[in-house]
Amino acid sequence: MADQSQSSPNPKPLPPPPPPPRAAAAAAERDFLLHLEAYLARRDGVDKLLKIARYAAKIALSSPSGAGTLAPRLKAFESSVGLSRKAFRLGKFVQDVNAVRCPSAAAPSAADRLLAAAAYGGEGLYYFVEQFVWLAKAGLIPAELAPRLQRISAWAELVGYAGSIALKLKEVKKIRSTIESKTPISKSGKCDGIEEEEEEEMKRLREKLLLKHLSIVQDLADGLMALGDVREAKGFLASPLLMASAGLLSALISTHKNWIAC
Repeated sequence: MADQSQSSPNPKPLPPPPPPPRAAAAAAERDFLLHLEAYLARRDGVDKLLKIARYAAKIALSSPSGAGTLAPRLKAFESSVGLSRKAFRLGKFVQDVNAVRCPSAAAPSAADRLLAAAAYGGEGLYYFVEQFVWLAKAGLIPAELAPRLQRISAWAELVGYAGSIALKLKEVKKIRSTIESKTPISKSGKCDGIEEEEEEEMKRLREKLLLKHLSIVQDLADGLMALGDVREAKGFLASPLLMASAGLLSALISTHKNWIAC
């Protein structure tokens, strides 16, 4: 009688055993740490974390209790973080100068180019003037110049956000138009026959639309704070809690966008 082991000359290899739970968890943790490393390597990533810390401290200070005995420490911490952010953004205006010098192909009309000039020009001027505000607060140039420089930077920032919001609203309209032009295909009874590439394209467009909406909310929050600086915190803009909440909302949205961009 033939050996039964010879009846299967090409036995299938056994699948490898699954990794132990600890190894899988360690791999996932390493992936998170690599992502975090990439995020912290970005200047905007660190800047927005500092922004979260600053406006969280401002919210604590503007609460009814006033942070109690921690108020002096939180005030010093908030002031120090604000000054650190100004130093950390040294030279950031160069990216806006390059954006103005080399307009993108997405702004074909004169109106779009004007809005782009307002958005990037205003933001670039804001970052440029903020460098001198930092020097004034650091004591290298006369401190008497700080209030005038801050007014100039506030106006430039407000113009920049106005142009940015207008541009993004136009981009949202274009993305919605593209989505609507593709939607009838999926509703024509051929849903099962839609190729995976088209489905991925629709998913990508919806994610892009969501990010644009979040970016507009962020600009509105930052624009509100810039308007408060221009009006010197008069009227309803005098509420410290409102301004701090707007700053924290903007920082959280920007942190989310930068995290995804990594």
